[in-house]
Amino acid sequence: MKVVGRGSFGKVLQVKKKDTGRIYAMKILDKSRVMQTKQQKHTNDEKKILQHINHPFIVQLHFAFQTPEKLYMVMDFINGGELFHRLDLEEYLDEEQTRFYTAELCLALIHLHSHGIVYRDLKPENVLIDSTGNVKMTDFGLSKQLTQKMNKHLLSVEHLII
Repeated sequence: MKVVGRGSFGKVLQVKKKDTGRIYAMKILDKSRVMQTKQQKHTNDEKKILQHINHPFIVQLHFAFQTPEKLYMVMDFINGGELFHRLDLEEYLDEEQTRFYTAELCLALIHLHSHGIVYRDLKPENVLIDSTGNVKMTDFGLSKQLTQKMNKHLLSVEHLII
């Protein structure tokens, strides 16, 4: 339907599934660019993580497929835009709104940590706001799936923070 974002490896389109009419965001990555920059593992990790995570504050992957030239990931379309854009328009958020978004992000991070996943790219550009005013974390390309041993350490540190 239209381009909603561009990145160094490709773009994100707003698309409509023909049989259901449902709107999605489709991330299209250029395989040659991914290979040139040696980002195959990051790209594959992002897909694997999103396939196994289901949380109200994390964007959901619905479909993934490829052609000889491109990789495709079809995810929730979040129509409220990026937190970055909101901050650009409003300059700052009031304390109540900041606490609300922070609490939702903490819940998403705790969920990821409980599955041994470290999200390493938290920034306003990767936090989307949905139509109900809730956050959705996106862009898991730099995330890491920990080994069992590392995961135990992460969970023990997390309890100290909370």
